Amino acid sequence: LVMAQFCARLRKNPDLPSPSMRDIYRHPTIRSLTAALVQAAAADTPAPAPEPTAPPAPVARASRAHHLLCGTAQLLIFLVYSLVWGFATARGYEWIAAGSGFVGIYVRSLLFGGIGFLALCIFPVIAKWLLVGRWKPGEFPIWGAAYLRFWFVKVLLHANPMVFFVGTPLYVLYLRALGARIGKGVTILSRTVPVCTDLLTVGAGTVIRKDAFFLCYRAHAGRIQTGRVTLGRDAYVG
Repeated sequence: LVMAQFCARLRKNPDLPSPSMRDIYRHPTIRSLTAALVQAAAADTPAPAPEPTAPPAPVARASRAHHLLCGTAQLLIFLVYSLVWGFATARGYEWIAAGSGFVGIYVRSLLFGGIGFLALCIFPVIAKWLLVGRWKPGEFPIWGAAYLRFWFVKVLLHANPMVFFVGTPLYVLYLRALGARIGKGVTILSRTVPVCTDLLTVGAGTVIRKDAFFLCYRAHAGRIQTGRVTLGRDAYVG
């Protein structure tokens, strides 16, 4: 009778579970009865319906004509680029060979090497600002005109000798010249060169380790998608 009264009192309270006499016999202590009722209530609670997921983006497929035209343009750009630097190297060699004596040849070699190094470092920055301007968040299909400019700038940035200065303040200045917003005291140890540099923001005092990737773009569903990458102040990334 006492157990029946206990069950009746619990049923009168809507905020408490309603145990049966069988539950009372199976769980003689308050602790075991509470655990069993909580487990039963959790089993009776319906699982939440899964949130609807957005349908996958349709894949942008370029036509064969666009594919061939873009590939031909890439080949022509490579040939012209190689021709220009080959011609400059040949003229530089002739100018160095025309020097008199060891000192003259050494001085001319030093001058030509320094000018060539500066040209290789500065040309990608100029090409980025002329061909693209400022990168903005968005997307464009692969094998189009926008992709061709993107590819050319990416190749120039990866071939830039400034990559050898990773971990030094010169590399930070180089990224700033490309449009990146980088605070004071930033150390970048990663050799992954960001392409869409205008979309990169790094807080002061941040250290980016060698295994970090911050390209500011991704390839998805036949498109190149550009987006912002923001690294907080005094953070360790990698």
